[in-house]
Amino acid sequence: MAYVPIEQRPPAERREFLTFYAGVNEREAEAREAGGDAAFAATLRGWAAKARRQAEAIDLRPAQGDLFGGT
Repeated sequence: MAYVPIEQRPPAERREFLTFYAGVNEREAEAREAGGDAAFAATLRGWAAKARRQAEAIDLRPAQGDLFGGT
């Protein structure tokens, strides 16, 4: 299977990946904070928040609805 950049994947797949990525960053932030690295934990939480915002901004409505005057 060839590598396909995340930007070229279907919207549902991009949203799923971004949600997963946000969760990974949150778990890593908790681990870093427990280890005493609060500064990097804050950075990771910022990345998680950005990924969540990007995931929420992805429109999952099918484009086909526009063919029939849908919204």
